[in-house]
Amino acid sequence: MTQLFKFLREQRCLIIFDDVQELFIRGEFAGKYQSKYQDYKDFFQKLVEIEHQSSLILISQEQCQEMLCLDEDLYPIKCLELSGIENIDLKKYGLQNEEAWSKLINLYEGNPVYLKDVASLIKNVFLGKVSEFLNEDSLIITEDMKSRLSELFHRLSPPEQKLILRLSKSNESMSRDNLRQDLEVSSIDLINGLQSLSKRYLLKRIEGDKILFDLSPIVREYVINCRID
Repeated sequence: MTQLFKFLREQRCLIIFDDVQELFIRGEFAGKYQSKYQDYKDFFQKLVEIEHQSSLILISQEQCQEMLCLDEDLYPIKCLELSGIENIDLKKYGLQNEEAWSKLINLYEGNPVYLKDVASLIKNVFLGKVSEFLNEDSLIITEDMKSRLSELFHRLSPPEQKLILRLSKSNESMSRDNLRQDLEVSSIDLINGLQSLSKRYLLKRIEGDKILFDLSPIVREYVINCRID
C-alpha cells in the first residue's frame, strides 16, 4: 500500500469504486465493514488523510461512516446524494403521449433505472401508450424493480426492518415518539435504525414542529404488496 500511495502522490489519478455497499455486512446497521474487507476501510481513510494529487470516487447505496466523520472544512471530501432526474426523453424507449411523461417521471421519482424498467413494460403491454398505463391508477412494481428492492430490504438489520414495516402501514408520517410507542425496540435501536435507514437513502424526513419520518411511495408499495418474508 505504501508504493500505491507513493504513486498517487507522484501521478494524478482517478480511482472509482462502484457498489461499495457490497463491502458492508448484511443484516447490520449501514456501513459496517465485513472483516475480510477491513483493508478497504483503512485505504479509504488513509487516502483522505495523506497529501496527494489524485481523486477517489465511491459509488454506494450506503454511506461510508469514516467519510461522514470527517470535517469537510478540513478534508477535501464531498458527499453527493443523487436525486431523481426531472426530464428524460422517453421517446427513445418507444413511448407515446409526451404530455403524460412528467406524471410518469414523478410517479417513479425520476429514477432512471426504474423508468427504463417501466418503459419496457409500457412498450410491451400498453404498446407504448403512457396515458393508458397511468389509467391503471396504481403504482406498478416491475419484476426487475422488485428484485432490486428485495436486495435492499434483505440488507437491513432487524430494527430497520421493523421501522420500515411500521412506516409502510401508516397513512401518515410518524414521529420518533409514535414509532417508539408502537415498536418493541430499545431507544438505542430506534435512533440507530433511523440513522441507518437515512444512510441507505430509504427514509424521508419532514421537518416541522416535530421531525417526521416516512417512506417513498415506491418503497411503501414494495413493502405492502411485493415483499416476501
